[in-house]
Amino acid sequence: MSNSVSVWYDAEAHNGRGTPTEYSEIAEILPVIPVDPCVTCEMAASCAAKMTDCKAFRTYAATGKFKDSDIARLLKEIK
Repeated sequence: MSNSVSVWYDAEAHNGRGTPTEYSEIAEILPVIPVDPCVTCEMAASCAAKMTDCKAFRTYAATGKFKDSDIARLLKEIK
């Protein structure tokens, strides 16, 4: 019985680094998420201080989309 320890690795592929594969390295499946509605809203600081949100933010949080007409509309306290 030998007391030596041997470690095997694939020297040609080295875990795929440096070799082309069938998969793209860039994640092209990530969705494009629109800018948060609070970025352009003049009431953002007020909403943060009063702990309120508008219809645009609630819709954005649920779906990732919002209408510009819903910004600063139907304000509710955050529960």
